[in-house]
Amino acid sequence: MAPLTKLVIDKRSYIPIYIQLKNYLKEQIARKKLKPDQRIPSENELSSELGISRMTVRHAIKELEREDAVYTKKGEGTFVKKPSETQMLVKLDGFSTEMRKRGFRVHSEVLEAKKLNYKEKFESAYNGLQVERGDPIICLKRLRFLENKPFAIESSFLRFQTGEGLLQMSYDSEFSMYRYLEENLRVKLVRAEHTIEPRLADAAIAKHLNIKSNSPVLLIKGTTFSVSAVPVEYLEGVYRGDQYRLEVEIKK
Repeated sequence: MAPLTKLVIDKRSYIPIYIQLKNYLKEQIARKKLKPDQRIPSENELSSELGISRMTVRHAIKELEREDAVYTKKGEGTFVKKPSETQMLVKLDGFSTEMRKRGFRVHSEVLEAKKLNYKEKFESAYNGLQVERGDPIICLKRLRFLENKPFAIESSFLRFQTGEGLLQMSYDSEFSMYRYLEENLRVKLVRAEHTIEPRLADAAIAKHLNIKSNSPVLLIKGTTFSVSAVPVEYLEGVYRGDQYRLEVEIKK
């Protein structure tokens, strides 16, 4: 019962008791105090220790199940669910930072870094970056891995002046382009506009992602802007459909 020793239920609070318990358990899961596939205390244990009814405990656990944080095995109890392999597109932390926050081991493999001249197939990148057709751009294409399994292919297009330095770099598996932009070029990223489309993987994508051809994937496209509203990156990313879930927090 150690994970609950710091929990004090405030029965005078406007926050319902079951919500207090649910939030506390979610915090313990997020901090890895309660680990994936670990059994959480039973309804009887929680009820007895916290001085609350079993019905209240059951309500909290049902909420955790609804939020996909736990799962129940009949006759065995309730267990912490392994977190989904997701990326919060509403944040600008970048792939590596966001995944590490969620407890995943991540690395990347650079497939190509090259200078591009205008062609019709790069029309979306030129439009997204607001670059004249006569100007070159830079493309950095990376294969992303989670837990040593291929997860996504991301092509980042940059204005030539911004991305030129990427052509001379020696990349390691920990390279973060967003960190490079912010720390080396002092470019502060503040906003992104993305669209998401369902697709089927062609043979080349399937080979990179180690999936079958025509497997479902998500195509994510869009532009990331600096604090001065200048388009910095145009992204085209293909993500495995069996390992991706978009999370959105909406505030008024």
